[in-house]
Amino acid sequence: MSSITPESMKTYSNSMEKEMTETEDVVVDITNNGNNNVSVISEWADCVRGREASQDHKRQRHIQKVPQLLLEGEKGLKNSLCYKPAVVSLGPYHYKQTRLAQAEEYKRITLEEYLSNTGKSIKFLYNKVFEVVHDARKCYIDGSTDAYDDDEFSQIMLRDGCFILFFIECISCENIKVMLFNEHLGALELANVARDIFLLENQIPFVVLEVLLNVKFPDDKGENILNGFFNYLNYGEVVIRDEKVFGNNKPLHLLELYRSYFISLSACLALRSSKNSSMGRRRYNKKDAVEDYNYVKRNRSFASVTELKAKGIFLKCTHDESKNEGIKFHSHYCYGQLALVRRAVSSNTKAIYLNMIAYEMCAHNPNDFRVSTYLRVMKSLIIHCDDVKEMRNNGVLIHSLGRDKDVVKMYDEIEVPAVNLYMFHQLRRELEKHCKSRYKTWVAELINVYFCSPWKTVALLVAAAILLSSFLQTYFTIEPVPDHSNEALVKLLKQYINKP
Repeated sequence: MSSITPESMKTYSNSMEKEMTETEDVVVDITNNGNNNVSVISEWADCVRGREASQDHKRQRHIQKVPQLLLEGEKGLKNSLCYKPAVVSLGPYHYKQTRLAQAEEYKRITLEEYLSNTGKSIKFLYNKVFEVVHDARKCYIDGSTDAYDDDEFSQIMLRDGCFILFFIECISCENIKVMLFNEHLGALELANVARDIFLLENQIPFVVLEVLLNVKFPDDKGENILNGFFNYLNYGEVVIRDEKVFGNNKPLHLLELYRSYFISLSACLALRSSKNSSMGRRRYNKKDAVEDYNYVKRNRSFASVTELKAKGIFLKCTHDESKNEGIKFHSHYCYGQLALVRRAVSSNTKAIYLNMIAYEMCAHNPNDFRVSTYLRVMKSLIIHCDDVKEMRNNGVLIHSLGRDKDVVKMYDEIEVPAVNLYMFHQLRRELEKHCKSRYKTWVAELINVYFCSPWKTVALLVAAAILLSSFLQTYFTIEPVPDHSNEALVKLLKQYINKP
């Protein structure tokens, strides 16, 4: 390798001066993105604060691929299969893979079945999809759809969209036609279809699903179908709840829609008013000011379920509430109450969680990290099998993984790279404040040790009665009651003391 000497630098400088004349200028173009950056920052800030994004900055969002950093490291390599389709390819990213060919044949059957009882032809449905084909193309990363002309791309969108909606309809309406999946794909593949539908790289634009939904389910029936399916994933049963599936902003794809419906952390862990929030507030003491800007302190774990119970913080299931408000904490005089929404855990849960996290980690995607924050809380709460047992007993968690330690393992393997520090920090601070109260922890210890079962309560009361009786006997032995006393209470006490 040659080195650069002062002489060579001088020669190079002289040659450059000879090539440039006095009239030549060096022009450097700098794009002025000042206003654009302000809009971007404002949009992100609204999301992080738990408010709906203002969306002043208009961006073309895309169906992203899984960020490479999530696929690296020990846990990333172990979880890499959770981002790849196991049964069916949806959209262009994994199209024409040999191992998924069986599902491609079955898509033609689901296309016909989805159109049944509508009175419409496949050509009619194709034309509807073709009307939005250009909008659908824009939803994918540039260059990923160039290999397909409009006709072929429309056919892909039509088959994939009908496959997804036919499966959702069968589950949500408890339609016996779901057995067709067993016939053509097999029972094992059927169990993984729901998983593949929610992979980040397996999404199709919601504008396509919306067109197909409106053809078969006019009015609000399509929203009810999605409502029942989402609740099947959340609670393990098909129920139609009061929550609205569609919000003010149109979702980019089904995964984004389910994520927004999955949990509403912004309603329960969002910042207080600007006066009390940890951003832009007046610092009321030096300790809080230091902690607010210390990432490690704000992001540290808190006690598990069993540890919180020992401190007088008990679980409450909120599955009967009308909203999917995921986490709430109330500190009362003698105890605390941590309210968690009920959630079902199955063999597909890990992959769905990881892909929602991957969605939140993508660039150019302002969001409040609600799922990442929820899972970070769950990872703190679930450390041992006893934590899972406590959640099961309180109806907060139901699972079909067989053993409680499999649930612990699942949460341990889920990597959460980033969370909404303001939401997470607020919950952790309130829990720690309750646990540091000696009065509340002493009452909790009394309840946990002596009033944890009816038999211990009875034994405590009997022991207290014996202790009181012994005290009275000793006292009146030392201080005899005057014989001239005729009061009823004194007579009763003397009669009790003189008993053999």
